[in-house]
Amino acid sequence: MRNYEILPNYINLENEDKILSKRELEILILVAAGFENLQIAKVFKVTLSTVKKQLEKIFIKLKARNRANAVFIGQCQGLISVKDYETIINCLAVKEFLNSCKCFKE
Repeated sequence: MRNYEILPNYINLENEDKILSKRELEILILVAAGFENLQIAKVFKVTLSTVKKQLEKIFIKLKARNRANAVFIGQCQGLISVKDYETIINCLAVKEFLNSCKCFKE
């Protein structure tokens, strides 16, 4: 089964310093949008352990203490914006996933 492409093509992921990989940016945006680790794991069809390891890498690269701090630093450094994670919530792939997933209730 193919992983969802979370970020629409028009969100620019090319940052000059390449601080975070595309997948790390996707995870950070989902964290900013309020997704929990298990929800992120289901979106990417990976294990919970994989998500935790990715988050640890993000924390190290951003020198963040926790999820909220990582989001704040990501916003301050211009890596993510409110528009990015609002776009993710509205993205058809995520909507499709949310509608089919038992762990989400409207």
